[in-house]
This record gives sequence, structure tokens and C-alpha cells, in this order.
Amino acid sequence: MSKSNLITTVITGRLRKLIGVLFITLFTLSSCVQEADLEVIDPEIKSTLDAELAEVLEIMDDNSDMALQKLDKIISNAESIDSKYYAGKAKWYKAYIYDEIVEDVSQAYHHYNIALKDILQTDDSSLKMNIYNNLGILYRFYGQYDAAINNYESAIRLKDDLTMDLLSDLYYNYGVALKLKGDSISFFKAEEAFTESLEYAKQIDYHENIASVYHQIGLMYKTMEDYEMARLSYNNMIRTYVGNADLQEFVGLAYHDIGVTHMYEGSVEAAVTAFEKALEYKRESGSIFVTKYDLGTVLLRDGRTDEAISIWKDALNEKHDKNNIEQVQIYSDLTSALKENNQFKEALGYSEIYNSNMQDILAKGENYKSQSDRILFANVVNEYDEFNKPAPFFSRPMVIVALVLATTALVYALSILYYRSRSKRKVSEAVSEIQTKFMNIKVD
Repeated sequence: MSKSNLITTVITGRLRKLIGVLFITLFTLSSCVQEADLEVIDPEIKSTLDAELAEVLEIMDDNSDMALQKLDKIISNAESIDSKYYAGKAKWYKAYIYDEIVEDVSQAYHHYNIALKDILQTDDSSLKMNIYNNLGILYRFYGQYDAAINNYESAIRLKDDLTMDLLSDLYYNYGVALKLKGDSISFFKAEEAFTESLEYAKQIDYHENIASVYHQIGLMYKTMEDYEMARLSYNNMIRTYVGNADLQEFVGLAYHDIGVTHMYEGSVEAAVTAFEKALEYKRESGSIFVTKYDLGTVLLRDGRTDEAISIWKDALNEKHDKNNIEQVQIYSDLTSALKENNQFKEALGYSEIYNSNMQDILAKGENYKSQSDRILFANVVNEYDEFNKPAPFFSRPMVIVALVLATTALVYALSILYYRSRSKRKVSEAVSEIQTKFMNIKVD
């Protein structure tokens, strides 16, 4: 065997061994990834972590500080045994507390994202969906509709592993985000999402979502000023619940929504009829207030001031939110109507109530604004963007191994070509040398 062939053979043999080792490494890493998903934990430790998480659920509403302290301990214990599931779940609980109880948006956003990084390494689809869903709601509340939609779509990709109620909730929230985005394409997608939510809700008699979907579809068409289509959706809700004695509130809500569409169109009598019909079915005091307020507004527009004053005074006997600027407006409307009737003393009383409530609302609004300035949600989003960006494809273990194998194979192929080329060149040089010597031979 020539020296060049010997070198080629040795290198080829070594490369083949290296490739074999790399393939074994590839399959080992693959099995490790699968085992990480299964996350085998000692039953006693698992039971302890479950009990500690259950304890947090019990106390979080009343003592959020203690709940957060317990969660930090759970996270530390979970990370010490490399449990992505329990660490991620505890971080999700922390995010929820900051989101719903403490109302610290930056902390909520941060912990939702770090929880998601852990949970994405597990096979718990429902937990992934819940985090995506909560992030979507957070984005939606702050007007980040594209980010909200992206999170809902990530959750929808898990649909094969989710229950009917979760799917109905998910598609409902997805539809709301699309509706709020407001363009024509988003409206079309929103209707598809609401239809999906409705189908899942109907399969399990999820009445709250069935009614909410009809309501949202109607609102969407009302926004588009297609009042006939809006009323069609509301009438579908009426037909669904009119015969169910336990769910008459939904019928009242639908009639109220129909009244609003007539009010927008300027059809006073039709609006009055719908609002009066709504009051026949409504049972919840706060909901009754809203209908009576809107009914009074329509009556005033029709010049029926005395009737409007009467229904508004009656509305004030119902539960209403004096921190809600729209509901507090009834006191201003009453003031104006009473002045028109020359009832100045009574008008002054309602005016004082209105001014007092507005001062409280404005003070809270300034406080909220200052909190929002401190939170600076858009900056928070930028600060934690790395959590939302997918990891570069070449950073994944399986891809790294594949790239190593591909690089090794390429080096192997180039090495073979190089040594073959070198061998051919040496042969060519040898032949050329022989020919030169042959030509230089002197013949006597």
C-alpha cells in the first residue's frame, strides 16, 4: 500500500469512528430530552410540592406577601431538583398574584415569561395554554393587540391536548383581541374565533361562554354599524335561553343590546320597547341599573323629560359603581334634566354628588396614571423581549449535533478529495519526471 493510500485509509477509519460516536451522542441526547419531559420526581417530594402550591392558592387573596414568600421557597426547592414543571408552575402563580392581586404589571409580565420558559420544557399543554392566555389578556389590556394575538395563536397550537372549556375560553379571548385590533381582516378572523368558541361551549353547555360569544359578535357588528347583523346575534341568544328559567339574565342582556342598536339608529320607540323587555328578564341589580339608565337616555332624547327623570331616580336604587365614570354620568344627566324642569334645588343636590364622585375618580385616575408611568408597559415589553423571541435554531442540542455531524461529513469528504488529488498529482509528477529523464537519455 502506498504512503498516500495508507494516510487516506487511516484518516477515513478515524472519521468513521468519530461519526459513529457522534451518532451515539445524538441518540443519547434525544433520550435525555424525552426523559426531561417526563420529569421523574420522588413521590414524597412531589406530594410536598403539590401541598405547598395548594396552600399558596388558599392564602394568596388574603395575604399576597406570604404567598409570594412561600412561592420563592417552592421555586428554590424545585430548581434544586431540576424540576421545570414545579418551578414553572410556582412562577406562574407568582405572575398571577402580581397581575390580579398586587397589580404590578412589570412583575407580572416578567414572571409569566420566565414561567413560560420553564413550562415549555415540559409536556403540560394546559399549563402552557394558561400562561399564553394570561399573557394575551395582559397584552390586550394595554393595547398590544398583535402581541396578544401571537400568544393566543401559540396556545391554539396546543389544542389537541386541551379540554373543551379551555378551548372555548381560548378562542373567545382570541376573538376579543382580534375584534379590538379593528381592521377588516381581523374582524373576519374574530368571527371565526368566536364561532369556534361557541361550538366548544355548546358541546359542554358552557352557558357563560355561549352568551358571551353572541354578545361579542353583536358588539363587533355594532362597531361596523351593521345593526341588523348585530340584532341577529342577539336574537340567537334570546332563542337559546328564553325557555331556560335559570338563565333569564342572558335574555335580558340580549334585549338590552338590541335596545342599544335601535338607540344608535335613532329608533326611539323600538329602543324603548327593547329596554322595557330587557327589564322583564333581568335579575341582577347592577345590570338593571344600566338598562334603566339607557332607557332614561332614550326617553330624554324623545322629549319625555319627566319620564326620563323618573326612570333615572328609580335606577339609583339599583347597584351601581360610583368609581365608573360612565355610570356616574347619570347624576350629571339628572342635574341637567331637573334644571330644565326648573327644579333647581334638587338639581343642585345631584350636581354636588356628581362633582364629589368625579373628584374621586380624577384623583384615582391621576394615581393610576402615575402608576402607569412607573410601569411603562411598553418599556417592560422591550426589556423582556428575549423571553418572547424563539431561541436561535442552532442553539438547540439536536440541531447542534446535526450541524456537527454535517460538518464532520463535509470535512471527511473534502479530506478524501484532497488526498486523492494529492495522490494524482504525485503520480503525474512521477510520470513527468520519468518522461524528462527518458528524453534526456543520450543515445551513442
